Amino acid sequence: MPKMSSGGRKRRQQQRAMEANLRREMSKPGKVAYTAAYRRWLVGRAVGWALMVVGVVMAVVHIGAHLGNFTLLPTTGLQDLLIGWPMAGLLFIVGAVFAGRRVRA
Repeated sequence: MPKMSSGGRKRRQQQRAMEANLRREMSKPGKVAYTAAYRRWLVGRAVGWALMVVGVVMAVVHIGAHLGNFTLLPTTGLQDLLIGWPMAGLLFIVGAVFAGRRVRA
Protein backbone atom coordinates (compact mmCIF):
# COMPACT_ATOMS: atom_id res chain seq x y z
CA MET A 1 0.00 0.00 0.00
CA PRO A 2 1.51 3.38 -1.00
CA LYS A 3 2.20 5.96 1.63
CA MET A 4 -0.33 8.84 1.49
CA SER A 5 0.69 12.43 1.84
CA SER A 6 -0.75 14.36 4.77
CA GLY A 7 -0.22 17.76 3.10
CA GLY A 8 -3.89 18.12 2.18
CA ARG A 9 -4.97 17.27 5.70
CA LYS A 10 -2.58 19.83 7.21
CA ARG A 11 -3.80 22.48 4.78
CA ARG A 12 -7.41 21.81 5.70
CA GLN A 13 -6.57 21.94 9.42
CA GLN A 14 -4.76 25.26 8.96
CA GLN A 15 -7.66 26.64 6.94
CA ARG A 16 -10.18 25.61 9.62
CA ALA A 17 -7.99 27.14 12.36
CA MET A 18 -7.66 30.38 10.41
CA GLU A 19 -11.44 30.55 9.86
CA ALA A 20 -12.06 29.87 13.56
CA ASN A 21 -9.68 32.68 14.53
CA LEU A 22 -11.40 35.01 12.11
CA ARG A 23 -14.82 34.12 13.54
CA ARG A 24 -13.51 34.74 17.06
CA GLU A 25 -12.12 38.14 16.07
CA MET A 26 -15.35 39.13 14.35
CA SER A 27 -17.50 38.10 17.31
CA LYS A 28 -15.68 40.39 19.75
CA PRO A 29 -17.89 43.37 20.56
CA GLY A 30 -16.49 46.79 19.79
CA LYS A 31 -13.93 45.62 17.26
CA VAL A 32 -14.59 46.25 13.61
CA ALA A 33 -12.35 44.57 11.08
CA TYR A 34 -12.25 46.99 8.15
CA THR A 35 -10.21 45.97 5.17
CA ALA A 36 -7.67 48.30 3.59
CA ALA A 37 -9.81 48.60 0.45
CA TYR A 38 -12.82 49.64 2.52
CA ARG A 39 -10.78 52.27 4.36
CA ARG A 40 -9.50 53.68 1.04
CA TRP A 41 -13.07 53.77 -0.23
CA LEU A 42 -14.24 55.65 2.88
CA VAL A 43 -11.45 58.21 2.55
CA GLY A 44 -12.14 58.65 -1.16
CA ARG A 45 -15.84 59.12 -0.48
CA ALA A 46 -15.15 61.73 2.22
CA VAL A 47 -12.73 63.57 -0.09
CA GLY A 48 -15.34 63.48 -2.85
CA TRP A 49 -18.03 65.01 -0.65
CA ALA A 50 -15.58 67.65 0.57
CA LEU A 51 -14.70 68.59 -3.02
CA MET A 52 -18.37 68.85 -3.93
CA VAL A 53 -19.01 71.15 -0.95
CA VAL A 54 -16.02 73.33 -1.92
CA GLY A 55 -17.36 73.54 -5.48
CA VAL A 56 -20.78 74.68 -4.28
CA VAL A 57 -19.22 77.26 -1.94
CA MET A 58 -17.10 78.57 -4.83
CA ALA A 59 -20.20 78.93 -7.00
CA VAL A 60 -22.03 80.84 -4.25
CA VAL A 61 -19.03 83.14 -3.72
CA HIS A 62 -18.92 83.73 -7.47
CA ILE A 63 -22.60 84.67 -7.51
CA GLY A 64 -21.94 87.07 -4.62
CA ALA A 65 -19.01 88.59 -6.46
CA HIS A 66 -21.15 89.35 -9.50
CA LEU A 67 -24.12 90.65 -7.50
CA GLY A 68 -22.21 93.18 -5.43
CA ASN A 69 -18.89 94.88 -5.00
CA PHE A 70 -17.31 91.86 -3.36
CA THR A 71 -13.73 90.78 -4.16
CA LEU A 72 -11.53 88.23 -2.45
CA LEU A 73 -8.49 88.68 -4.69
CA PRO A 74 -6.92 91.98 -5.79
CA THR A 75 -7.86 91.68 -9.47
CA THR A 76 -11.31 90.75 -10.69
CA GLY A 77 -9.97 88.88 -13.74
CA LEU A 78 -7.93 86.54 -11.57
CA GLN A 79 -10.91 86.01 -9.28
CA ASP A 80 -13.07 85.01 -12.24
CA LEU A 81 -10.49 82.45 -13.33
CA LEU A 82 -9.79 80.95 -9.91
CA ILE A 83 -13.14 81.20 -8.15
CA GLY A 84 -15.39 81.23 -11.17
CA TRP A 85 -17.86 78.83 -12.65
CA PRO A 86 -15.29 76.62 -14.41
CA MET A 87 -13.35 75.82 -11.23
CA ALA A 88 -16.52 75.33 -9.18
CA GLY A 89 -17.94 72.99 -11.81
CA LEU A 90 -14.66 71.08 -12.12
CA LEU A 91 -14.38 70.59 -8.36
CA PHE A 92 -17.99 69.42 -8.16
CA ILE A 93 -17.56 66.92 -11.00
CA VAL A 94 -14.28 65.53 -9.61
CA GLY A 95 -15.88 65.26 -6.16
CA ALA A 96 -18.88 63.44 -7.62
CA VAL A 97 -16.57 60.96 -9.34
CA PHE A 98 -14.74 60.22 -6.09
CA ALA A 99 -17.92 60.05 -4.01
CA GLY A 100 -19.68 57.78 -6.48
CA ARG A 101 -17.03 55.07 -6.72
CA ARG A 102 -17.93 51.55 -5.65
CA VAL A 103 -16.03 49.41 -3.17
CA ARG A 104 -13.54 47.07 -4.81
CA ALA A 105 -13.31 43.70 -3.17
